[in-house]
Amino acid sequence: MQVYKDELYHWGIKGMKWGVRRYQNKDGTLTAAGKKHYAGDGNAGSEDEPKVEYAPKRSGRNAEDYSDDELRSRINRLQMEKQYRDLQGQTNIRADDPNKELKAEKERLQLQKDVKQLRNDVYGGQSFVKSVMKDASKQFLTKAVSGAMSYSAKQFITKELKNPELANAIVSGGASGGQQQKKDDEKKDN
Repeated sequence: MQVYKDELYHWGIKGMKWGVRRYQNKDGTLTAAGKKHYAGDGNAGSEDEPKVEYAPKRSGRNAEDYSDDELRSRINRLQMEKQYRDLQGQTNIRADDPNKELKAEKERLQLQKDVKQLRNDVYGGQSFVKSVMKDASKQFLTKAVSGAMSYSAKQFITKELKNPELANAIVSGGASGGQQQKKDDEKKDN
């Protein structure tokens, strides 16, 4: 479409009918939307929409300046907002906070620090478990090998040399231990 300088063009508002005013009745009185519009609400045309109630802005007063009921209601409101943001997966920063970006950055850095600490804890726990398992396995294997060697030495001396008393003495570490072992063996036979 070509526009000429000496002509007047008007495209209007989409969906608007000629001669129908948005905020004024035919007799000149304001409609409900007109009353809202000229009152400065900014929600003109949305008569049926409920007005959204926001939390009151911080007045800058100290906790001592509030009555018990005011303080209790304020704390409850802030806790509910925090819980709602947590459930929604949002940050715990109020939308009307002037330091929103700084607080978001602080939360992000704290989260990184927490993740790093958690990783250190997990890896530290893994290395501790590994060292405990390594020490336990060394002790177990040492005792198992020692027991197996003692058993095989005792069996060899008993069967090949036909001297069970010597086998008991060698395995138990001395002649007196051999006599105790012999008594224990006799009790088992009875």
